[in-house]
Amino acid sequence: MTMITFPGGWFLKLLHGFLMLLVHLSPFLGFISGAGVGDANNIRCLERERLALLEFKKGLVDDNGMLSSWGSEDENKNCCNWEGVNCRQTNHVLELHLGAYQNNRVQRLQGTISPSLLALTHLTLLDLSGNNFNQSHIPEFIGSLINLKYLDLSNADFSGPIPLQLGNLLHLQNLNLEGNNLTIIENLKWLSHLSLVKDLDLALTNLSVANDWLEVGSRLPHLTTLNLWSCNLPSMSLSSLPPFNYSKSFTSLESLILFGNQFDIIPKSFGNICTLRELDLSENNLNGQLFELINNLSAGCAKDSLEVLDLSGNQITGSLPNLAIFPSLKEIFLQYNNLNGTVPKSIGNLFNLEVLFVSSNFLHGVISEAHFSNLSKLRYLGLSNNSFTLEFSFNWVPPFQLEGIYLGSCMLGPRFPNWIQTQRNISNLKISYARISDTIPMWFADLPPTLRVIDFSSNHIDGRLPDLSIKCMYLEEINLSVNRLEGPLPLLPTNLSILNLSENRFSGSISSICEINGGLLKYLDLSHNLLSGKLPNCFMHWPNLVILNFTGNNFYGEVPSSLGLLSQLQTVSLSYNSFSGDLPLSLKNCSLLTFINFENNRFFGTVPTWIGEDLPQLIILILRSNKFYGSIPLNLCWLKYLRILDLSINDISGSIPRCIDNFTAMAEKGDSSTDIISSVYNYSYDEHLIFEKIYVDSARIAWKGRDDEYRKNLGLLKIINLSSNKLTGKLPSQISSLLQLVGLDVSKTT
Repeated sequence: MTMITFPGGWFLKLLHGFLMLLVHLSPFLGFISGAGVGDANNIRCLERERLALLEFKKGLVDDNGMLSSWGSEDENKNCCNWEGVNCRQTNHVLELHLGAYQNNRVQRLQGTISPSLLALTHLTLLDLSGNNFNQSHIPEFIGSLINLKYLDLSNADFSGPIPLQLGNLLHLQNLNLEGNNLTIIENLKWLSHLSLVKDLDLALTNLSVANDWLEVGSRLPHLTTLNLWSCNLPSMSLSSLPPFNYSKSFTSLESLILFGNQFDIIPKSFGNICTLRELDLSENNLNGQLFELINNLSAGCAKDSLEVLDLSGNQITGSLPNLAIFPSLKEIFLQYNNLNGTVPKSIGNLFNLEVLFVSSNFLHGVISEAHFSNLSKLRYLGLSNNSFTLEFSFNWVPPFQLEGIYLGSCMLGPRFPNWIQTQRNISNLKISYARISDTIPMWFADLPPTLRVIDFSSNHIDGRLPDLSIKCMYLEEINLSVNRLEGPLPLLPTNLSILNLSENRFSGSISSICEINGGLLKYLDLSHNLLSGKLPNCFMHWPNLVILNFTGNNFYGEVPSSLGLLSQLQTVSLSYNSFSGDLPLSLKNCSLLTFINFENNRFFGTVPTWIGEDLPQLIILILRSNKFYGSIPLNLCWLKYLRILDLSINDISGSIPRCIDNFTAMAEKGDSSTDIISSVYNYSYDEHLIFEKIYVDSARIAWKGRDDEYRKNLGLLKIINLSSNKLTGKLPSQISSLLQLVGLDVSKTT
C-alpha cells in the first residue's frame, strides 16, 4: 500500500483557519455532527457524510462487528472516529480502510455496496479488499468518486466485467482488482486515461484476448508496478509486439509481474526497460537454453538495473550462464526447471546477491567455499533436489548470515554441517535426505530464537533430542522423521503447528506433547516408534488438528473422548497398537474425516452406525483385525465416497447389505485429481512458492494374497474386504453395479 502523505505545519495552520470559517458557515453548508466538546482538534464529520456511511452500513452483513462503532448515539456521532474512517484533519471523510485484513485481524464484510458513498465527495482512498460481495458486479458509480487516488477491491468476490467508468478516476495512483472472478476483458483502453497510476494489479483477471495490455501499459508514464500474474496472457512472438521504443515508453516501470501465464520467450524489448528492477516470469511455458533467454535481457539497459529475476517453474534447459553480467542482481529464482551442469564460481561475483534458489533441477557437482567467498549479503540459499556435494572445511565460517537454508538431497554428510551453528538469523532450516550419519550435536540445543522450521528428515541421525521448549519457543514446524533418534519425547514448543517424529526409536509416554497447547497444531505424526502407555486426554488443546497418526507403537487402553473435539480432523490412524474398548462416540463430531485406519488393535463392540450417519466425507475405512461383532450396519451404505472398506478378521455376522450399491465412488471412474488420498494441512512460503502442503495417507492393504503398504497409489484402489468373519447368506446381486471395484474378498466366512 502506498502511504498518502500531507504537507507540514504551515498547511495545518491554514487548514485550521479554513475549518473555523467552515464552522461559521455551517448553516449554509450543512450541519456538522460530532461526539461532543473535547474531540481532538475539534474534527467532526459532516452530517450528510455520516448519514451516507450509515446508509452504506445498511447494505452490509457485519458478523465480526467491524462497524460496531458506526452508530447514531450521541457518543458515536462523529464519524471521523469510526473504525476504518479517516478524516485526516478535515471534516470530510477522506479514507475508508475497510479491508478484511486490518490491524492483524480478519473481519470480513458481506453484502452490497450502496451508492450513498457518492456523498463522500472528497474520498481519496477506498479499501474493500478481502470482503465477500457475493459475485456481484463492481459498481459503476465508483467511477464517479473522482478524487480517488487509491482503490483496492482485491479478493472481494466480485464477478462480471470491469466497469469502463473506472477510467474516469483521473487522480488514481493505485488500482488493485486482483483475485476476483471478472469476465474476459477484451481490451484495456479504459486504462489509458489513468495517466497518474503507479501501481496496477489485475492478477487473476482473464486477459487472454486483451492483446493491447503491453501497449496500454507503456503509455502510463508513472507506472512503476504492473502485476498481471495468472491472467492467461498468451505467448508473445516478435510479430505480435507493438512497434515502439520500450526505453522511451516504460520510463518508470520497476516491477513487471507476469507469473502464471503462457509466455514461451522473453521478448528482447523487456531488456530495453531501463528502470526495470524486478521481472517475474515464473510458472510460464519458457523453454530452450537458459543462456539464450538471458541474452534477450542482457542486450539492453535493463541488465544494469535488474535486481530480481524469477524464471522458476518453467521448462528451461541448459547450464547456468555467467549471471554476473547483471551486476545489480539481488534475487535469483531458477528452481523447478530442467537445468543441468554445474554452478559456476562466477556466481560469487554477484556481490549484492541476497537470494539464490536453483532447487529441483538436474544440477550436479561440488559446491565449495569459493562459490560464497564474496556473498556477504546472502540471506536465502536453496540448492535442494539436485545432485550437489557440499565440501566445506569443518571450521568454515561463512561470510553471510542466512535466514533460509534449503539443502535437501544435497550430500552434506556424513558429519553434521558445523557451519550451521554460525548462522544466528535462521528461520527455515531444511536438510533432509542429506546422508548425515551423526549424533545430534551439542549446539543443537542452542539454535537461534529466530528459528521457525526444522527439517532433518530421512537421514541417519541418532541420539536424544534436547528440551526445545524454551530456547526454540517460536518453532512452528519440526520434521525429524526417518532417523534413529531415541529416548523419551522432550518438552516441545507450545505453538507448534507441525510435528513429525515418525520412524524413529522414541520410547515411553507421550504426556509431554500436552504442553503443545497453543491451539495451532495441525499435523501430529508419531507413527512407527516405541512409544507406549495410554493416550493422554489433552486433545482439546488441538482444535485445528487435521492429521493424527499414532500407527505402529505400543499404546493401549481406551481412546480418550476428547478425540471427538477435533472438528477439523481429516486423517486419523491408530493402527498396529493395543487400543481396546468401544470406538469413542465423540468421534462422530469429526465430520470432515476422510481416512480412518484402526487396524490391528483390540477394539470391540458393534460397528458404530454413526460412522455412516455422521462422517459423510469418509473415503477409507479400515477396522481390520479387531474384535468387532454384530451385523454390518445399513448406515455404512450412506458413505457414497467410500473407496476402501476393510472389516476383515473380526467376528461380524449376518448378511452383506443389499444397499452396497450406494458406494457410488466404487462404481464411477475417478479423475486424476482423486488418485491420491491426501489432506491439506498447512500453507507455507517455502523457496519462493506458496503452496498447499500435502499429507499422503498410507495403509497396509491385503489384496491379491499379499499385504503391502500403499501410499501415492492408495487412492486408485477400490476394495471391499470382509474376509475372516462370520457372514452368512448370498453375495447380493447389487455388487455387480460397482464397476470400478478392483478387489472383493469374502473368503473364510461362514
